[in-house]
Amino acid sequence: MSPDGVGAPRRQVVTAALLIAAGVLVLFVPAGEEGRVLVPISEGHGLSAVDGVGAALLAAGGTWLEVLVVRRLPHLALPPRALFALGLLAGLGVGLLVASVFSGFFWWWAVGASTLGIAVLVLLPLTARR
Repeated sequence: MSPDGVGAPRRQVVTAALLIAAGVLVLFVPAGEEGRVLVPISEGHGLSAVDGVGAALLAAGGTWLEVLVVRRLPHLALPPRALFALGLLAGLGVGLLVASVFSGFFWWWAVGASTLGIAVLVLLPLTARR
């Protein structure tokens, strides 16, 4: 971090986004190449060691990005309705992702990931700007 702090939010946002992208890429490894399931979750779902690494990268990057967004929330200058809509979109996305793991709605993860991704793609450039 530079002494005057210029560019620091942008670098941190880029680092968090790279962690998220790396986690997503690791989670895209085909199931046949992941190895054995270490923690069974539900029928058709389980965590392998590869999934654990991808989830850890995704959680670290997502948490870091969330902290950056919350810290810079006053500087984002978003109206209350936009904040509510983004929060609702992100919450719906996370809810659908979790529900798809524990229910028979297997392909709902794509809808959940898309809605969460839209919220992240809106907040990413707003958080990175000075």
